[in-house]
Amino acid sequence: MMSWMEKMLDMDLEDSPGFLVNRTALRIKKEFHRLLDEQGFGVTPEQCVVLWELWSHDGGVQRELALITFKDMTNMTRILDGLERRGLVVRKRDEHDRRCSRIFLTAEGRAVREGILTVAGQLAERAYNGLNEEQVEDFKAILRLVYANLNGASPREANARIEEKLKQT
Repeated sequence: MMSWMEKMLDMDLEDSPGFLVNRTALRIKKEFHRLLDEQGFGVTPEQCVVLWELWSHDGGVQRELALITFKDMTNMTRILDGLERRGLVVRKRDEHDRRCSRIFLTAEGRAVREGILTVAGQLAERAYNGLNEEQVEDFKAILRLVYANLNGASPREANARIEEKLKQT
């Protein structure tokens, strides 16, 4: 069996898994942005990621939100500034640690949930057209495994985490 290094020497860019993942992610993001604009939400995909986390965990600490959503603090501040201007979130100083800000959804921030998730669902319907539910779950499991591999988990650990996650869904 040929090693990945040997395969890469003869591989076209279009066949590189990393290129394909990146290209697809960028296309999904671009289409999501278009659909959000088209339907008048006035938010970006990056802002939606933060809203999505807050819909499950309202009152999160800004630093934790940045870690969970893979944003650096500068970008998180910019994203929250936009959400605050739009009236979707408010920042409040933590009662126990004045150095921390907690982020809370406003009534408007909660009200846009169904509409934004409907747009996300429409995008998913289009993006995953031709794939059955099992294929989508396999695809997610593969992406989780690749991510775990890059974070130093052994394949056994990564697969165990994936299987446990699948059992929970």
